[in-house]
Amino acid sequence: MSKLAQWLRPNESRFFALLEAQARQAQRGVHLLGEIVEKEPGEAELRRYAERMHALEREGDAIRRNVIEELIRSFMTPMDREDIYDLSRSLDDILDYAHTTVQEFLVYAIPFEPAIGEMAEVLKEGVDALVEAVAGLGKPGPAVHSAIVRAKKMENRMEELYRESNAKLFLSQDVHHIFRMREVYRHLSNAADRLDRAADMVGSILIKGLG
Repeated sequence: MSKLAQWLRPNESRFFALLEAQARQAQRGVHLLGEIVEKEPGEAELRRYAERMHALEREGDAIRRNVIEELIRSFMTPMDREDIYDLSRSLDDILDYAHTTVQEFLVYAIPFEPAIGEMAEVLKEGVDALVEAVAGLGKPGPAVHSAIVRAKKMENRMEELYRESNAKLFLSQDVHHIFRMREVYRHLSNAADRLDRAADMVGSILIKGLG
């Protein structure tokens, strides 16, 4: 095959592999976040965890750059270019929010309250479902649809926890505690929001593929 023909031919497996790699990298970050919350480490151990999370985030950025480079390099793509770009961005955002949440654990000396544990667990379940959905882009079927639905349910559950936790938080008289906890709640909620967007993008891509 000539170089021109290779350039014109959509590299389907490459795009699917990169997006799945991004989803799995986000999954690693969210699961590491869950491990941190579960173990409730002291400051020294938390710093080591933060270094691991930072490394995951940098690796995720590298995968994201590869997606963009592949978009620029390819004349044709197996999916709409904007859909690929937007899905990639949402997957990257999930990992970024997991990363910034751990950074806030350190900066604000966040206590590992039960609400954070519940939110982290919901986020883990959601990202696990999302990985299934993204992995199914190249071979769509009922299992992919089911994974999308599960991911979106977890985002809905996160929003419930976010509202409940904020309501309880404002019963406190400690303004400093309110503001630092709200920041963490907000980042966890934002991660779930990006998860929901990613799930919607997978659904949109699959529907367009049926057209």
